[in-house]
Amino acid sequence: MASSTNLQKLSPGEAEILEIFWQHEPLTLARLHEIYTDGTGKPTQQTIQTRLNRMVAKGLLVRSDDFPAVYRSEVSREKTQGKFIDLLENLADRYFAPLILRLAEKRSLTPEEIDAMKSTLRKNKE
Repeated sequence: MASSTNLQKLSPGEAEILEIFWQHEPLTLARLHEIYTDGTGKPTQQTIQTRLNRMVAKGLLVRSDDFPAVYRSEVSREKTQGKFIDLLENLADRYFAPLILRLAEKRSLTPEEIDAMKSTLRKNKE
């Protein structure tokens, strides 16, 4: 399993690859490349292979001995999100609400996300 240190060093590209794994795993390099590049071919398979190798070394993915190799995530979405939430709470401390508002301004929220946020706020108010 990946250590919490490795999760905190997760790059945006690695997080994007993990998200693909959580939706489609197990994956070969070729299938991941196809999904990741959406048919554009950029970045190359070699670049993605390098990222996969680093992610395996960090304990974020596991690689089979098959040919072609099959990869699976070694960390769950919930554990990964939890580590980032812990990090954000430590960074934001008492300024958590402004941070959440700023993040919400960066992208449109789905109706489900808005409902979940309202529900949480109501529970916190009680």
